[in-house]
Amino acid sequence: MYVDHTISNQRALDIRRTVIEIIFKAQASHLGSSLSVIEILTGIYSEVDLEKIKTGSRSRDKIILSKGHAAAALYSTLYHFGLMTLNEIYSYHQPNSLLQGHVSHGVPYVEHSTGALGHGLSVGVGHAIAQQRSGANPLTFVICGDGEVQEGAVWEALMYARTVGLGNLVVFVDDNKISSITNTLDVINCGPIHNAFSGFDLNVHEINGHDLVKIKNLVREIRDERGKKPHIIICNTIKGKGISFAESQAIWHYKTLSEEEYNIALGEL
Repeated sequence: MYVDHTISNQRALDIRRTVIEIIFKAQASHLGSSLSVIEILTGIYSEVDLEKIKTGSRSRDKIILSKGHAAAALYSTLYHFGLMTLNEIYSYHQPNSLLQGHVSHGVPYVEHSTGALGHGLSVGVGHAIAQQRSGANPLTFVICGDGEVQEGAVWEALMYARTVGLGNLVVFVDDNKISSITNTLDVINCGPIHNAFSGFDLNVHEINGHDLVKIKNLVREIRDERGKKPHIIICNTIKGKGISFAESQAIWHYKTLSEEEYNIALGEL
């Protein structure tokens, strides 16, 4: 079947622009972390049944952004997929707004509050178990950061997920090589991350995390396969992707955009 990916590529670009706009407006941080995950979120939301999400159907796919500090990316994605209004997205990180700097469950269509790293996957495992036991056939998606997977709770969750055969659990790892404000391997070097996941007898895939077509196709393959092992998708990404002065620069985990930098960023996009 022919699939026109032009719309999805344009949407990812629009989401990236919105992330820059709302972060600048709020003088907020976490620009780099938000920009590295755009294609992952776009690819997932392009491949789920949005009507089931809107109606809260029990058979809906569940999406958990465990690296909750990339809230600007998730909220911008919700906006561009018609799950948030213009007024809501431009209230990001403003006083009395539900949209704060970490993902919060009170926001419509957000499954779980995240930002305390290492916990989102355990919640995702619970959702995937419930999906299986209910006889429903959706997927649970969890997006983790490469620094986050240094948390022990992540591996406990994966061991249990493998034991109970959660083939409906899909874990994206945003491997942007930077943990907070230094190189991930300089914090804890666990060797090739692919080997670590393979050692737990999981279905491990490694892709370019900015290749939207590959992400979408892989989600479709996993949905059709319905095996017994959880899927791990290691996404090689660039922190600050799309903005020349921010790419692979650790300082953009916390740094805020000046007006000059904001204008340069929009111009580059």
